[in-house]
Amino acid sequence: MKGLILLLLSLLDIASPPKPPAVRVVFSPLTQAAYVSASKHIVEVKPSVTFPLKKQRGRIVIPTPKGQRAFQDGWIGKERDEDARYTYLGYWPSLHWHLVEGYNYGEVYSTNVVTQGGQQLKLDGSPSFSPDTSQFVVASGSLDGLGAPIIQLFQLNNGTWRESWKIEPNTWQVEQLEWLTKNTLLLKEKHWDKGFSKSWVTYARLTIQ
Repeated sequence: MKGLILLLLSLLDIASPPKPPAVRVVFSPLTQAAYVSASKHIVEVKPSVTFPLKKQRGRIVIPTPKGQRAFQDGWIGKERDEDARYTYLGYWPSLHWHLVEGYNYGEVYSTNVVTQGGQQLKLDGSPSFSPDTSQFVVASGSLDGLGAPIIQLFQLNNGTWRESWKIEPNTWQVEQLEWLTKNTLLLKEKHWDKGFSKSWVTYARLTIQ
């Protein structure tokens, strides 16, 4: 009986999808001079875009092997919202995904990714890609506005995008966040005093380990 239990446990372990490796991100403070010098080496990735689909009657429909992914004006998921609107930003061939922005009251509230394989991601901001496009970060929110500050790191693991790290700072927000190398980012942090009457910035280098 004990041998049977061990066999079943091993089979379950084999059947379980592999977990993404643990990711650690190290913050290294920089002086303003060091930040300005490093910013000369920023790498901005801008994938080419095609537009194979068109919005029809307020509806964007993306076919995938897992079924259609649809975005209908006036709806957020299954909830009715007369002010919800969607814009198709196109298909990125190098990444094999479609991008759809959701608007409410004229403001972007979500960036929706639908991959060629059918995975769907709802991001709180625009993705910024590493030079090798194997990972991306999304920075959103602010201390003086709607939505708490957050930085999320997504990595491609066995064909699936997964959030592998995030930080939710409560004393600063992202002013700028840009890639230097495939595992290094440059960060400008904006700080506020308690009354939001005075602000200042600090700088850091982020190293993904």
